[in-house]
Amino acid sequence: MTQNRPKIVDPREAERRRSLMFKIGAAVVLIAIAAGIAIWAVVSNQEDSTTGGSSVPSVVTDNGSIRISAAPKNTKPKAVLTIVEDFQCPACKAFENGMGEAIASFADNPNVAVDYRTIAFLDKNFGNTYSAEAMNASLCVAESTGKDGDFGPWKRFHDSMFANQTEEGGAGLGNDKMISLAKDAGATGVSKCITDNQFGQWVGKQSSDVMSSKDVDGKEFSGTPWVQLNGKTVQFGSPEELVAAVNAAAK
Repeated sequence: MTQNRPKIVDPREAERRRSLMFKIGAAVVLIAIAAGIAIWAVVSNQEDSTTGGSSVPSVVTDNGSIRISAAPKNTKPKAVLTIVEDFQCPACKAFENGMGEAIASFADNPNVAVDYRTIAFLDKNFGNTYSAEAMNASLCVAESTGKDGDFGPWKRFHDSMFANQTEEGGAGLGNDKMISLAKDAGATGVSKCITDNQFGQWVGKQSSDVMSSKDVDGKEFSGTPWVQLNGKTVQFGSPEELVAAVNAAAK
């Protein structure tokens, strides 16, 4: 009768098996990570297509404004309130804080249009690029959501940029924060447009054109905010004064 003997395990063979299993496991993890990155890249590229490939925004007016109005398409509102501003400008933020609610009250009036002519004005004063980067980001949002006339996300992004305004002359919010604000405002597929500075050249030309322009009475640009009503430079001491002037022009 044969006696069963205990099996002798070669420790070196066991170690080789453990090493092989570890390498297989590591390879599986790396493959999974690579697949995840590939999927993310595909999804990201699909989202980024919402701004198109052009370096010139298609949703601005003839003078480069983002127009918010309830006026029927291809009609000219009687009153056009134009606001030239820089996202880095503290005075622009103060204007928005003081007059923003009054301006928003015109949203449903078909006889009124509010034209936002954002420019990169303060970069030259501080030697940075934040004004231009912020302006480009706003155009990315407008291009993503405004092709059908829906500038609600753009306006929410606009308001968030001023609400989160950093110190004048500083580095600004940065691309990641602006992308986050854009998504919170309802825009999608703008990440690449923002990080690649898609409308950068147009931003420079538009800003230069505005800063060298005059109003209908020949008054030259002197800084932001620059507020005009039907092309004439105006100043308002209160929201009530602004509303009264615009309503009078809209009659």
